[in-house]
Amino acid sequence: MCDYVVLPLLNSSFEPGRAREVVEGFVDVDLRNIARAELFYFTGQAEECCEITRGYLSSRVIELKLSACILYGYSNLTLGNVAAAKRGMEGIQSCVKLAMKKKVPKDVYASCLLAGYVGAVLLHLPTDGMPAFGEYSRMLPEGLRLFATYVMAHHTYLNGEIWSAYGMGKAALFMAERPYPISMTYIHCMMAVCAINRKHKKEAQEEMLRSWELAKMDGFLEPFIEHHGLLRGLIEACIRNRDPEAYQRITKGVLFFSRGWMALHNSENRRKVTGELSTMEFSIAMLASGGWSNKEIGEHLGISINTVKHYLTDIFCKLNVKKRDELKKFMLK
Repeated sequence: MCDYVVLPLLNSSFEPGRAREVVEGFVDVDLRNIARAELFYFTGQAEECCEITRGYLSSRVIELKLSACILYGYSNLTLGNVAAAKRGMEGIQSCVKLAMKKKVPKDVYASCLLAGYVGAVLLHLPTDGMPAFGEYSRMLPEGLRLFATYVMAHHTYLNGEIWSAYGMGKAALFMAERPYPISMTYIHCMMAVCAINRKHKKEAQEEMLRSWELAKMDGFLEPFIEHHGLLRGLIEACIRNRDPEAYQRITKGVLFFSRGWMALHNSENRRKVTGELSTMEFSIAMLASGGWSNKEIGEHLGISINTVKHYLTDIFCKLNVKKRDELKKFMLK
């Protein structure tokens, strides 16, 4: 009998560049299908991911259903299908509620909680009513435990504990015994978010490049698409000139994902995030609302002060604001 696990590719240890080999190495057909869906999702092929996961949304195997609901929900955000994305998120919640009512193995319960936090935290939605996750994370296999650390670090960051979130990521990477490229890519992204939030530009760029080096050999783009706004121009600073083709794919993905993300976030949360800005405009608005001067923004993004001013003029016009402080109500944390 097969031992099922949530998100089997993410949970797998492998050297960067061998993700496809790992996917085809799963003997169980269902695990292989879910792993293929993961590969499609992380490489920016949302339609193909949805095609596979749609058939598992009602699976009686809770690990397959959780995997499918996570991937289906977030893939449909990328495609702008908010109703379908909600179906995925509701599927996660149904698994969490079922696990809380019935006696299930602790590792399964831990997987349900992880999925529940993924469905809320990454959309910047409240986690009210959800059991504390910390004590259950140790019941997950190492790859999922690393990803759980990323999710909880993200949650900690949203609560304003920036360096605590950074430390969580650093400790998890230090303790990991084997390479888990997907989870580690997300952790390095989160550490870059924390560092740039405090204007530690050198450290932020180093973390950004570590993340990119892990991801690029397998073509993983989705972590950078998901974190574009929070990374405050690091993608522009680190990837735009280094890999123009990948940068174009990322920015194209950002436009679709951010609009779907905002549509779902804004319908569920009192605090609205703007969907009016281009990717570059959003990065500049994030930096400006965070207290960066025009000179600092220009140096960070490799553009002139006058170009920054032109961007800010357009941003103010689109959002109907007159000063930087007013941008904060439209921006992510």
